[in-house]
Amino acid sequence: MKRKDFIKTTIGLASGATALSSFKYDEDTIQSSEKIIPKSLQPGNKIALTAPAGSIWNKWHIEKVEKILHEKGYHTIKGETLYLQDGYLAGSDEIRAKEFMQFIADKSVHGIVTMRGGWGCQRILDRLDYSVIAANPKVIMGFSDITSLINAIYTKTGLVTYHGPCGYSSWGNFTVDEVTRALVDGKPFKMSNPLNYREDLKTWVPGKAEGELIGGNLTVLVAMIGTAYEPKWDRKILFLEEIGEEPYRVDRMLWQLKQRGTFDLIKGLVLGSFKDCEPEEPEKSFTLAQVFEQHFAGFKIPIYQGAAIGHIAPKFTVPIGVRAEMDADAFTITTLERSVLV
Repeated sequence: MKRKDFIKTTIGLASGATALSSFKYDEDTIQSSEKIIPKSLQPGNKIALTAPAGSIWNKWHIEKVEKILHEKGYHTIKGETLYLQDGYLAGSDEIRAKEFMQFIADKSVHGIVTMRGGWGCQRILDRLDYSVIAANPKVIMGFSDITSLINAIYTKTGLVTYHGPCGYSSWGNFTVDEVTRALVDGKPFKMSNPLNYREDLKTWVPGKAEGELIGGNLTVLVAMIGTAYEPKWDRKILFLEEIGEEPYRVDRMLWQLKQRGTFDLIKGLVLGSFKDCEPEEPEKSFTLAQVFEQHFAGFKIPIYQGAAIGHIAPKFTVPIGVRAEMDADAFTITTLERSVLV
């Protein structure tokens, strides 16, 4: 599904909301310089399912992800946001933020899996209490619009978060194995594309680089520039993905990152899936490859394209904040420290 096309007509959904305990946003919270690694997920743990962004139009996905988690030995708790609709959002900003903080503060909850992206996470960033999040470290995972949530939390608290599947995602064997390596085992591991997903791999600038991993959806990251939640780019390995954007829009967003100085600060760049980012009128447009060539041909940092990151079925679980090495020639990302604690 294209991120920009997520608003769809649907039959009426429940609009009532149970009162949730309130949390006060700590305006004095500053960007963290200390890393916090959450505990690993183990069978018997409780995982919360919540929708901090777009409304869940297809309720079948709730049953699907619950079944997968139950088969792995986990218990689940479902937030009311999974059944709410406020325009294109899964309930009001207040409800979504309070539910997220409720799961953060709940000592019985060991991990939080977001149900889908769409749009909405940035609307609640200033409603979260980052001191409470730092004091209650736990696994938080999602991608697409969840990019803003997981990067903001790492930036504000130092808590390692995870760019991985949402409840709406395809949970095939490769994806489940990657989730297990990152969230259950936690030992340093290598991310390498499955054999049937290597046709888009391309080295733009050869070499290796080390740094902490940050990144996610290009549109969302660009929208964070200039805000209090903008990631710290310095000496990081940045990964980017996108879906359904014309090459000229990708071009515009890459220019925004360039003019921000992002590409002068990072140590390496990994381009994931740029699904359906083809021009509707090819004769009037550059191709995506031409846009990448125009931006990256003269770069001095390692860059490769085609990593299994983004709106695709086989998906890495990338730990935000964990130090890693990227190899632009071997098309790999290797974590250099634990992604969860046992």
